[in-house]
Amino acid sequence: MNKLADKRIRFALKSHLARSAPVAILDEVRVHNGNAIADVVTVDEVAAHCYEIKGEGDEIRRIVRQGSFYDLAFIRTTLVTTHNHLSTATSLAPEHWGILLASEGKTDVVFRRIRAAKRSPHFNKEVALLTLWRSELISLCNPSDDQLKKMSREKLAAKIAIERPLKEITYHIGNLLVKRQTNKRWALTM
Repeated sequence: MNKLADKRIRFALKSHLARSAPVAILDEVRVHNGNAIADVVTVDEVAAHCYEIKGEGDEIRRIVRQGSFYDLAFIRTTLVTTHNHLSTATSLAPEHWGILLASEGKTDVVFRRIRAAKRSPHFNKEVALLTLWRSELISLCNPSDDQLKKMSREKLAAKIAIERPLKEITYHIGNLLVKRQTNKRWALTM
């Protein structure tokens, strides 16, 4: 029998997540200047939620490195994995991460929640803002600020993180990611 791989899990996961009616479901979102790529991200009215998929043949220990970036960039993260990784996943995944178990059903992949995702204690507004492009960051600033043209992405993110409250930042990040992927005709489920 074939291993339950990332591609098959991803397809079923997006259908599963669509039932809760998020604003959008995005594929492969780069975070922390490309240091990690979130497999699937849901965007709702409040924030973006990262889903990292580890199929039967994947290296589960990679979540340690990837997780440090996800914890800074996303309010919530859920690891989606298979039975062969469950024991290791529960010991390696931070306690605030959700864990969703993917397994073969009669006709499709089925999911069972092992634990719910909680808010990341490491979330950083500035790092989260770095999921955005420079032009997207500028769109969040006062257009009359003459200094914007000279500022790097990092300085723009720092400026916005100081000036805007958390709730507003997470809302704008989600909306801009949806807008970007819609405009570029990238994978987007609505």
